[in-house]
Amino acid sequence: MGILSKSVLAALAGLFLVSLAPQASAQDAARDAAILKCTTEAATRVPDSSVPGSHRQRTDIYISCMKAAGLAP
Repeated sequence: MGILSKSVLAALAGLFLVSLAPQASAQDAARDAAILKCTTEAATRVPDSSVPGSHRQRTDIYISCMKAAGLAP
């Protein structure tokens, strides 16, 4: 394989990897939005974190919300 062939192959590989980046960042943005929504929902539904068991309740609400959004908690 000549230098030109290796350069072309490296350029194509680089373009392929760059083409994956926008899709990943869109997925990250959707996940970030779901995390914010679910965290807010849990804190709103169980506002007093000093009550025994409240952290478990918040966790259950968060997990349920994330699963409803089709994401892993």
